[in-house]
Amino acid sequence: MDQKRLETLLAAMQRVGASALHLVPGRAPCLRVHRRMISGEDAPLLAGDVEELIRDMLFSDHRERLQTKGHVEVLYCSRSGSRYRATIAVRDGSHTLVLRPVPECPPKLAGLELPEQMSAFAQARCGLVLIAGFFGSGKSTTIAALVDSLNQDPARHIVTLEQSIDFLHPPAAALLHQREVGVHVGAAAEGIRQAVALGVDTIVVTEIADANTLDAALTAAESGCLVLGGVEAGSVVGSLAELALLVPVEQRARLRTRIARCLRGIAAQSLLQRSHRAGRVPVVEVLVGNPAARTAIRLGNFQELPGIMQRCRGLGMQTADISLRGLLTRHLVSQEEALLHAADRDQVLSGAMRPAVTR
Repeated sequence: MDQKRLETLLAAMQRVGASALHLVPGRAPCLRVHRRMISGEDAPLLAGDVEELIRDMLFSDHRERLQTKGHVEVLYCSRSGSRYRATIAVRDGSHTLVLRPVPECPPKLAGLELPEQMSAFAQARCGLVLIAGFFGSGKSTTIAALVDSLNQDPARHIVTLEQSIDFLHPPAAALLHQREVGVHVGAAAEGIRQAVALGVDTIVVTEIADANTLDAALTAAESGCLVLGGVEAGSVVGSLAELALLVPVEQRARLRTRIARCLRGIAAQSLLQRSHRAGRVPVVEVLVGNPAARTAIRLGNFQELPGIMQRCRGLGMQTADISLRGLLTRHLVSQEEALLHAADRDQVLSGAMRPAVTR
């Protein structure tokens, strides 16, 4: 497949409002439209077709990351000037390519239907804030919206360290530098240390995925910076468990103590299909770093955190089930969709409309 054919597919993608273009060897090009996969009448792609496309998308460090992790994300700019997040992955010995459009303007917190506590996280002056979510959860969009909010504060000096710069933030009240790992800086940990040395007060790391990055982020938070970090996990408890796995067993007690000491909060999110119109709505779990939460984290009692989030709703905390119940009450998702993602079905249904019971 040549660039001209790719440009034609991207133009079709924009016309129909597709959220993604999937190029998989052995299948015809597919568009994802409102959660449905739609294929044209094109011939199935060959492995060489995808290889030809990604050849010019990747730098040497991207290729190394693809070889070690099995996937990599880069930014692709079409000839029309539109920007796409390109995700390249290894599948059965060949490569697949997924292209998703990137909005021209960064998102706003007010437009994402997130809990109010997210705005409070953006107002913090120091400590560690974690944003968790798996691929396709909206985590990157949320982080970009938080950066946009931080960028409106004239008292901030911000550095972002991104695996790929998806959202370009225009100059605003803050002093903001966006840096791409592998392009502007060799590694995220190195970028964090450089930012601290330059006197930056707010550091955004889109992916904390190794022990060096985690250590540098905690050191920056302990030194008085606000550090906003992304973690690939599906829940608050899962995010802490993932971070613990980055270090050897004998170092985990000290790691938990460091996290507990500087933690401001954790938000974990996923996206559900809306009930009455196209689009998706976030389900967000929120933990605020109060004394009870910090003690549980320091002692490694992660299983206590859902109960703390349940009891401390007045502080802005909520479990995923509480978030689901709110979406049901506002009729933003269907009951079937909510229950598919519920940990406790009775809790989700309490306060929302229960199904009629047939005797």
